[in-house]
Order: sequence, then structure tokens, then C-alpha cells
Amino acid sequence: MGRMAVVTTSKFGYICYGCGATTASGAHAATCATCSEPMAIESYARPDPSELRRAPASMWSYFDFLPIDSRGDVISLNEGATPLLDAPTLAASLRVARVLLKNETGNPTGSFKDRQVSVGISHARARGFNTVAVVSSGNVACATAAYAARAGMKAVLFMHGMAAPGKIAQAAAYGATVIKVQSPSASAVFDLCIAACREFGWYHLSTSGMHEPFNVEGAKTIAYELFQQTDGALPDWIVAPVGGGGLLGGIWRGLLDLKRLGFVETLPRLAGVQASGCAPLKKAIDHNTPFLATLKDPWPNPKTIAGGIADDILFDGHTVLPAIRTTNGAAIAVSDVEIIRAEIALAQSEGILCDPCSACSIAALQHIPESNEQTSICCIITGTGIKDLTAISDHVPSAYTIDASLDAVRNIIDGKPR
Repeated sequence: MGRMAVVTTSKFGYICYGCGATTASGAHAATCATCSEPMAIESYARPDPSELRRAPASMWSYFDFLPIDSRGDVISLNEGATPLLDAPTLAASLRVARVLLKNETGNPTGSFKDRQVSVGISHARARGFNTVAVVSSGNVACATAAYAARAGMKAVLFMHGMAAPGKIAQAAAYGATVIKVQSPSASAVFDLCIAACREFGWYHLSTSGMHEPFNVEGAKTIAYELFQQTDGALPDWIVAPVGGGGLLGGIWRGLLDLKRLGFVETLPRLAGVQASGCAPLKKAIDHNTPFLATLKDPWPNPKTIAGGIADDILFDGHTVLPAIRTTNGAAIAVSDVEIIRAEIALAQSEGILCDPCSACSIAALQHIPESNEQTSICCIITGTGIKDLTAISDHVPSAYTIDASLDAVRNIIDGKPR
């Protein structure tokens, strides 16, 4: 059971992006008193400018920007500080100036979720909790299990119907309690997890800013790293897959920090990408739907190979919708066929094996509005494909089987396998 302490700090407060209302950190309420949208965390940090010019050792090099008061509460596996790679073959095929890949597969459990979970579980520790629980299709569960093990805490994982078997096995290996819930609806599983947290006194660590704003803050550090890695010359577009929206919403808020501090004047345009089999973001953008109204209209029967982003509602719509709308961005939906082709193309052209969710960003490159020979684009590669090889196993060539003879090898090389 947690102490349920109220954390008061001068490092951050809360802001509503629906109406602009703000509150101090000690007066936080889950929703805005004026317009009822969820409140998000707003950093008050004003670090030495050199901190944003220096290559980070980890995500926690940006400690001043993150809503944890004591370094002693930080639970870390050295997440962040991931590489930014040029993708010249992709850029040439698309006839754009540059494609960059922010490769989050190098995080400790293989996805960007390590950033979010590190901040969320650190906040849970600061409040005295010893058990955390999440809803996940895979990557959040893996991260939560690993960081709970690191912290000496218990983890309960509610994994819904889109969870890949490899991710379930990875999460279980860290010693967490894994519960498979037979429902394709992420929002229904959220209701169960929240009820369990209330009943048993657990901390709700799911990366959903509308439920707990601390749990999505780590994504902001991707923006800081992009600024440092491009020497301040940010790309024209940043493209990221969207499930609940916390990643792209977090990157946007990190960019707003950079603008507030005077490091940038104009933000990149932001593109959020979903699978066409579950695309509530595109639906909301196309119909100019306010965030709260989107919650009343969940996507029916989500169905896609990109299970990690098959959220039927926008759990972070309060940040991802303004992220796209205020940057003149775009919401893009891609088919499962495009996703698989993009995953294989990225592996074969740039040597990065991503998961289907990440591949959505690659598939979206041909749909970026107004792109041309001068356009620079950064794709966020959110997770490794090693966790979900079944997604592509039927789409790659089978291995040759031969006897141990040079002639057999020659036949393969000559295109004449027996």
C-alpha cells in the first residue's frame, strides 16, 4: 500500500492544453476545473544552456526537466541517449533531402517505453508504493517488469488480446505476475487494471497521461536528444507511431520546453501514424473532434498486426491532438501490408529490425504532405522486431537446406538450388 503522499515542488506544475489553465504542483487534480480535460505536467526548468548542447549519458542527464525531486528515488537501467542514424537509402528512394532514424531499440528492454516507465516507477517509489500494475500489449509490460525487478518492487501486468507471445515471455522472465485478459479493447482492460489498483493499493503505471501524467514524461527527453544530436537543426518533420498518443504528445511537449527556453523558434511538423485497422487519431483529426468527444466514440474491433498501437481510444489525446493541430502536422493511417513491407525494407536497406509499430512510421514516409527534395524527416523507431518475429516470418525467404558440399553452395549462389 502506498503512502499516497502529496508531492509539492518548484520543478513543475500542471497545464491544461484544452483551455490553457495552470495549477501548482501541490494542487494537482486529474482534470481541469475549467474545461474537464486531463492536466499535463509542465516543466519550470531553466537549466544551463550547455546541458542541452552536451551529449547525454542517459535520459537522466535531463533530470532537471523530469518531475522527480530526489535523485535517490530514480530507478534507471541507463535508458535514453539512443543513436540518431542517417538513412540515405530510404531518403534516396523517397526523393527527400534526409531521413533520420531515432533508434529506440537500443533501450534496456528494447523500446522507448523504458523512458516512460523509468520516470513513472521513480514517482511510484517517491510516493511509497511497493507494487505497480499496467495495461499493455507488450512493451510497457516488459519495461515495467524489468524496472520493478531493478527497484525490488512487485509488478502485475494486465496484457490484452493484442499481446505478442514473445513479449509475454520477456515480461514473465523478469518475475512479474502476468495476467492475460481476453478482450481486444484496451480501454476495457484499463478499467479492470484501475479497479484492481484501487482495491489492492497498487500504483497504476500504465503509460496513459489521462490517468497518471507522470508515466508519460520520459518521452519528452527524445526531443532534447534530437536537438542535441542535430546541433539544433531539427528536421522539418518528426514521424511517430501512435497508440494512445503519449509518445508524440511527449515529444511535442519536449519541443515546447526547447521553445520556452529560446533554443528553437519554430517547431517541426509532427505526424502521428496508426494502422488502418485501428485509427482513432486519424478519425479525430479528419473530423476535427475535440478530445473529450473522442472518448465517447472508441474504435470498434481493433484489428492490425501492429498490436502495440491498437488502442481503441486516445489515452493521451489531450496532448497528441494539439501536437498535430498546432504544428500543422498530419494523422496518417497505413495498411498491414504496408507495415510489413516497411519493416522488411528498413531491415534490408538500413540494417534495423524494428517491430510492426515502428514500421508504421516508415510506411508513412510516402504519405508525408508536401514533401520534396528539400524535406528532412525523422522517424522514431520505437521498438525492436526481435520480440515479435512471427509478424514477418511468413514474409521473408526460407533458409536453404543443403548437404556439406561446395557444389551445393555454388548452386545457391548461381540461383540453382536443388
